[in-house]
Amino acid sequence: MYLETGELIQNAVVQSHSRSACSENLDEKSCQWRNEVAYRALILLRTSVAVVEYFSKGLPGWKYPELSGYEAAYATPSDSWERDYPSNPHDDYSNTTRIPFRMAYLLRKTISAHDVRLIVPINVRHEISLLNSIDKFMAGFYGMRKFVTTPVPFPLVQMCRTIILIYVFTIPLVFLKIEESQIVWDCISIFLITYGFMGLELVAIELDDPFGDDENDFDTLGFARMVFEDTYLLIAEVDGEEWANKLERRMGSKRLCDAKNLSEKNIISNSDKATTFGRIL
Repeated sequence: MYLETGELIQNAVVQSHSRSACSENLDEKSCQWRNEVAYRALILLRTSVAVVEYFSKGLPGWKYPELSGYEAAYATPSDSWERDYPSNPHDDYSNTTRIPFRMAYLLRKTISAHDVRLIVPINVRHEISLLNSIDKFMAGFYGMRKFVTTPVPFPLVQMCRTIILIYVFTIPLVFLKIEESQIVWDCISIFLITYGFMGLELVAIELDDPFGDDENDFDTLGFARMVFEDTYLLIAEVDGEEWANKLERRMGSKRLCDAKNLSEKNIISNSDKATTFGRIL
C-alpha cells in the first residue's frame, strides 16, 4: 500500500505537470488538482492504517486530525445511513473499515476530472494507470483487513497447546530410561527443549497480530509518515513550497505546528526583552 501510494502521487504529478507557457490562473488550477490528488491519496493511506490501529488505540477513523473539510464530512457516519440501513452493524470499527473505500471513491473522482481541471489533460493510458494503482492499493487493504479480522480457529489453538503441554511434561520420562544419563545434563536438555517449544508458541502468538504498539509490531504509521514527507518534498519541487505547506496543513503536520509554536515563543520572548530593555532605559 505504501508503494502504490507513492507511485500514484508521483505518476500523477509527473503526468500532469505542464512545461508550456500558460496563464497564472490556469496553472493554479493544475496545482490545485495535484494537491487534491496528493491529499486524498495520503488520506486513503492514513485511514487504511487507522483500521489496523483501531484495536490498539480505539480511535474511530473519522476522528483523526488528518481528515479535514469535505473529506472529513464524507467519512463521518451520518444518521441517515443508520436510518436507511438498520440491518447493518454500526459499531465504530465497522464504520472505520468503510472509510478507505469512501476515500478511494473520492480519489477516483479527482483523477477522472483531469480533463476539466488540468491545463493539458493526461493521456487516457496514463489515467488508466493511475486508476489501476488505486485498485492495487485497495486489494492490499482488503488483504490486510482479512488478515486482521480472520481469527485462528479455537479448536486448532486448543489442540496445539494440548499437544505441546503433553510433549513437554512427558519428555523427562524418556530420560529416565537412559541408564548412563546424568541428572545435570538431563535437566539442561529438558530446559532447552521446553524453552524451544514454549518459545515457538509465543512467537506464533506475536505473528498472529503484527499490528499494534508492541515493540515487535510493524511501524505502520512510521512507514506512512515517510510517504507523507516524500510527497511534501515532491509537491514543493514541482509546485513550490506554498502548495507543499498547504498540503502539510491539511494533513495536520506536526512540523508546521512545532514551527508555529516556536515562532510564537520567539515573538513573545523578543517582546519581553524589549519591554525589559525599555524599563532599564
